[in-house]
Amino acid sequence: MKLSNNDLHKIAQVKVILEKEYKCATTQAELARRVNTNESKLRKGFKLVNNKTINEYLIGLRIEKAKEMLETTDEPVKVVAVKVGYDVSNLVKQFKKTTGMAPMEWRKKFLGNKLTILFL
Repeated sequence: MKLSNNDLHKIAQVKVILEKEYKCATTQAELARRVNTNESKLRKGFKLVNNKTINEYLIGLRIEKAKEMLETTDEPVKVVAVKVGYDVSNLVKQFKKTTGMAPMEWRKKFLGNKLTILFL
């Protein structure tokens, strides 16, 4: 598949939209419409450029934001889930799939590492 500079620009626009609006449930059809391109071409081009699907990219963004919140706040996992665009069960499922541990395990591990550093 050959991508024009215009196609690459549209793919970059979609990345910016996802980064700004990661907590919103936006369909791929809606993303394609917003950048004025064909949905199929957007899906294929995004995967080609980023080595992951739009959905995989979005999951990655949400999990990174969740990690950040778990490390820097004491908000309950349920609140973190809503802030990154998930319900709590989906956050736990995706978090475990991505990191190999539950959100609370992540928080405890991070806090444990932080305390160890403070006492070194």
